[in-house]
Amino acid sequence: MNILVCGAGVMASFVKESIESSNHKCVGMYDPLGNGNYKDLKEIDNKIDGIIDFSHFSLTEEILNYAIEINSPLVIATTGHTDEQKLKIEEASKRIAILKATNTSLGVNIMNQIVSYATKLLADFDIELIEKHHNRKIDAPSGTAVTLLEVINESLSEKKKIVYGREGNKKREKNEIGVHAIRGGNIVGEHTVIFSGGDEIIEIKHEALSRKIFADGAVKAILSLINKPSGLYLMKDILNINN
Repeated sequence: MNILVCGAGVMASFVKESIESSNHKCVGMYDPLGNGNYKDLKEIDNKIDGIIDFSHFSLTEEILNYAIEINSPLVIATTGHTDEQKLKIEEASKRIAILKATNTSLGVNIMNQIVSYATKLLADFDIELIEKHHNRKIDAPSGTAVTLLEVINESLSEKKKIVYGREGNKKREKNEIGVHAIRGGNIVGEHTVIFSGGDEIIEIKHEALSRKIFADGAVKAILSLINKPSGLYLMKDILNINN
């Protein structure tokens, strides 16, 4: 299979390696800043079987239009999309197969399921979420943290209020979830959901030791999408993880 990678940063390099180690061909990297093989999508004359996007959310519409034009499945692994961009992704998925994932690792997607199950059983516990990433990450909280918050609230009979960080002299409210983002050094990614009861604490944690796990998951996803009909897919669809 011929796969195009959008982006030319560290993640794109990991994706290229993962594609080639899977005995498929990376036709190149697209980066409008000129750091990849192609500065313009119109320059590409190779047959493309699939596209993996690890670029920047500002390029989403351009990549969507290109994927539709060549009728290629698309894995969107960027985060930080606006509501308008999310709607455009949904519209495009009516014409091509798209997988949008805030995290493409196996472990995090299993964590989502575990957190959902735990939330249903521990609805009366105080819930807090801590995420840690390297000091170059732009969006906070992380896309993975946002997904975990959605998972938690979807698992509750009544949604809780999200509180980002804390300061001042105010008591914690029962109907809130505290979210804390830490940025420093070269932390690849760490997410911890804390359930605190009166006399016990349960922590569910995932720590990424290498970006390779995200690249391998994205490649697995695009290879699975190639023979699927148009639609908007999730990683749990690819990994056959049931709720």
